[in-house]
Amino acid sequence: MGLLAVFILTLVVGQSISIGLGLLVERHTTPYTGLITFIGAYFLMFWLAWRFAIRVTAPSTRLGAWLGSAGR
Repeated sequence: MGLLAVFILTLVVGQSISIGLGLLVERHTTPYTGLITFIGAYFLMFWLAWRFAIRVTAPSTRLGAWLGSAGR
């Protein structure tokens, strides 16, 4: 359960960054470039959020041990 919670929280933060990055690029270039930047960052955030969630909730880390024991 902790893995899913960390993943969703990280994903919300990451997608907010994706939106901001896309809007920033769109403001300084063309809307097409902003859209391409947003789409690339959107899918990249799913991968990064999953990798981060797995690393944080690994049993060898303190946070992972705490998240794993919290559900028991």
